[in-house]
Amino acid sequence: MEVRIAFRRGMLLAGICAALSTNVHATEGGSDTIGEGAEAFFAGALPPAGLYGLLYYTHYFASRFNDSHGNSSVPGFKLNADVLIPRLVYMSNLSLLGGRFGAYAVLPMEHLSLDAGGASFDRTTLGDLIVSPAMIAWGDGSLRTVAAVEFVLPTGQYDKSAALNTGKNYYTVRPVFGISWFPAVGFEMSAKVTYSVNSMNTATDYHSGQLFHVDYGASYAVTTRARVGIAGYFVKQTTDDTQYGASVNGEGFRGQVFAIGPGFRYEFAKGSVDVRVVKELLVRNRPAGEAVWARAVIPF
Repeated sequence: MEVRIAFRRGMLLAGICAALSTNVHATEGGSDTIGEGAEAFFAGALPPAGLYGLLYYTHYFASRFNDSHGNSSVPGFKLNADVLIPRLVYMSNLSLLGGRFGAYAVLPMEHLSLDAGGASFDRTTLGDLIVSPAMIAWGDGSLRTVAAVEFVLPTGQYDKSAALNTGKNYYTVRPVFGISWFPAVGFEMSAKVTYSVNSMNTATDYHSGQLFHVDYGASYAVTTRARVGIAGYFVKQTTDDTQYGASVNGEGFRGQVFAIGPGFRYEFAKGSVDVRVVKELLVRNRPAGEAVWARAVIPF
């Protein structure tokens, strides 16, 4: 499975507060480390035993930040994020619970820029480290699945007085499940499901709520090497953001987003490349924009 990647929407609490001179502590709940949209086609199909390098690139642009009713809530809002994400994956032939054991690690490099309320901010540095010491893959036929547990470690740059941060300053535990189904010759349908449980940010006493997330994709082989399809993601916050023991904004500042768009995949003799473009819809308490994802898989 091409399991998830670290990528945050880049707009953090201090940036909004500085730009709008408000006490609304929103953007810890308006950003995350899920990397929604990073995976799509073949999300549940892991490669044979070996060491693999994956390189992801994403460009995200948003021209509005939606409130809980889907209305634009931040004057002059514009967010750009360019993120390069190397990932190292190890798959073994070791049998565990009837499947093959593996592990992976991810460390994003991020360039973020934000305009809001007449102020501008910019940041380029490393993000938080993500590791999974335990990943198990099952199946080699028409149905393939994978399960993992990953941990987000607060290793990225963080300063509670900074306008932008690439680190979150809290820990996350995230179970991950992926599935790929090949119902007929040339057809493929995949999904990756995660659930994020976050610790408190002790610098701000802000506790971001838990998040349910699905990446999805479906593709058809137009040639022996090329595929076209659709892909996207859905994120729904299931518990309130809290600060100093109270629900943020009185309603928990629960985020939501659905995205969909076209995708293309090309398979080489070794490795593959895919590109996807998605539009975000039904956005609540988050930036609302468009994203481009590109991914290369390189066996060593």
